[in-house]
Amino acid sequence: MLDWEIRIVTFITNTLVLIGYAMLFNWLQAAKFHRPRQKKLRMVYLIGITVAFLLLFHVASILSMRQAGNKAGFGWTYINFQISTVMFALLKARSWKTFNCLALLMIIWFWWLPDVSNWLPLYVVSLALMLVAKQFGAQIVKQPLYYFPFSLVFALPIFTMNAISLGGINVGWLWQLGTCLVINVILWMVQYFELRYTKTQAKLRQEARRDDLTGLYNFRVFNEDLQTAYQNFHTDPKRGYALYTLDIDHFKQINDQYGHLVGNDVLQQVAQTLKQLMTNLEYASKTYRTGGEEFSFLLLDAAANFERAIEISKRVHDALGALRFTTDEGETFQITVSLGQDRSILDDKNYLDIYNRADKYLYDSKQSRNAITVRGVIFDFTQQHRVTLK
Repeated sequence: MLDWEIRIVTFITNTLVLIGYAMLFNWLQAAKFHRPRQKKLRMVYLIGITVAFLLLFHVASILSMRQAGNKAGFGWTYINFQISTVMFALLKARSWKTFNCLALLMIIWFWWLPDVSNWLPLYVVSLALMLVAKQFGAQIVKQPLYYFPFSLVFALPIFTMNAISLGGINVGWLWQLGTCLVINVILWMVQYFELRYTKTQAKLRQEARRDDLTGLYNFRVFNEDLQTAYQNFHTDPKRGYALYTLDIDHFKQINDQYGHLVGNDVLQQVAQTLKQLMTNLEYASKTYRTGGEEFSFLLLDAAANFERAIEISKRVHDALGALRFTTDEGETFQITVSLGQDRSILDDKNYLDIYNRADKYLYDSKQSRNAITVRGVIFDFTQQHRVTLK
């Protein structure tokens, strides 16, 4: 009876150790290393902890056998944990480096196991199952109906080797297969909850980057992208970029006269129109809601073409001015916008310099409203003329 008590306690302890390995593996795989050297060593870390835990289980197995003085019990207490460690690493890493390393360890174990002369066919079967785990790990993990049967099949050639070497199994096949299945259920749950947590975090990060009302990127993302564009441009001057920032004229009056629901509808339609306009441009672009009624968009790797900048500004101005809005009372109205534009220059000392210029030009446009200012040149649509600022 004492043997079974020890076996159960050992099973629980080893299960906790295996969960720790799985969580450490997941953390290393997902960790955002900032140093290039650490990124290159990620796979080395993953292989290293896998080998370390395999050795831990192997040494514990040998010591347990020696302490008990029972050769028939050799390996059976710990072998499920070794098998599960190998399968987990292959399913998660899905890399040739991991596969090759574990294939080498497995051939050493198959060769080393005593009293098995014809071990090569079983090793080939085990190697084929390892290859399946490596190649189809993503599909296997997603489907419990694949995962659990595969975990039992994966263990069979190793169980067979151990049974031949020991001349049988003293713990019984029901215990061995049952605990094998329990271990893999636990490992699958670790992967399932880790995947669900990762998806939840990714969703939260994405939501934190978007404006709730319009779905556009928010000011936080705008600030990050502006810094990135500035750094790229000063690394490679060919990667110039342009910033357009615009404001809906008399938006407070719209809210006061028609209500906030109508105001929200205006913001949403402006955002949708801007997104559609950006898809038709020849440059990579991102659109943001940077304030209450203020929007901005970046054109990346944009050519320094003043006339093209005017065309884009006018197209945006005209498209937004053509929008029609209807109130609950059936009254229709249109909007006008004011816009400021500038582009990156090598003299910029800070990533905000271009924003300050574009914002200043937006301010100039708003003095008369219904105007655009492109690099200091105002196009006043209320007067239909061009004014060059001093």
